[in-house]
Amino acid sequence: MFNDNFFNAYIKYAPLPLAVERTQECLLISRQKLEHPILDLGCGDGIFARILFKTKIDVGIDPNLNELKRAENTGKYSELINCYGDKIPKPDKSFKTIFSNSVMEHISDIKPVLKEAHRLLDDNGKLYLTLPTHLFDKYTFGYQILKALKLKKPMDWFSLLFNNFWCHYHFYTSEEWRNLFSEAGFTVDFEQEYGTKKICMFNDLMAVFSLPSLFARKILNRWFWFDSWRQKYAKLMSFLVPIHFRRIETEPGKGGLIFFVLTKHA
Repeated sequence: MFNDNFFNAYIKYAPLPLAVERTQECLLISRQKLEHPILDLGCGDGIFARILFKTKIDVGIDPNLNELKRAENTGKYSELINCYGDKIPKPDKSFKTIFSNSVMEHISDIKPVLKEAHRLLDDNGKLYLTLPTHLFDKYTFGYQILKALKLKKPMDWFSLLFNNFWCHYHFYTSEEWRNLFSEAGFTVDFEQEYGTKKICMFNDLMAVFSLPSLFARKILNRWFWFDSWRQKYAKLMSFLVPIHFRRIETEPGKGGLIFFVLTKHA
């Protein structure tokens, strides 16, 4: 069901910091057993599914029509639906598996989306989520510099600015996430923190150098200005990036990101 060599594949399609983070998420999900029918909740441009899966998955949904057009080009979805996560036009118990990769934190009102996922899952169906923790905005160079200078108010302002820039509405401790899931009718089967301070700060630094890629995506609908650059960039990054940046290594309570496996109450 799953591909491998995720980093080498991802770096061909996306900037370095995104490839590093998504590689960890591909590793986490590929260790699970996903049963069809599968829903990708917030599929975006479909690159994640393209890299993760060998075969097609059943349905992808996203409110952004331009992103869905990109997802269609991947050929990884049997069906794509333009809709929001709290109103998905599918019957109750339509899916055995739902996964949502780095999506929930960007939704201002998360509870209706969790309720909708619960409705769509069959009894004992699985929901797989990757999310930021309360440490994610703190594992940045700006925050760490202000912390070293003991500038408390600027630290708070920086966190607010950071989360506003990335449209992060939710970044909680494990316990806080668990409480949200319980309210929506899920039990937590498994959780794994990832995104060490070192890796998150590396990605934060590299994000600055990836701004040209962001502009290319806005203007040209792709991450690279010239296709010829993509292969050269991928080979260079595959050689330069330390191998441990492509693995999952965290101490409990210290991850900037967290992966959950949830089960719908029967």
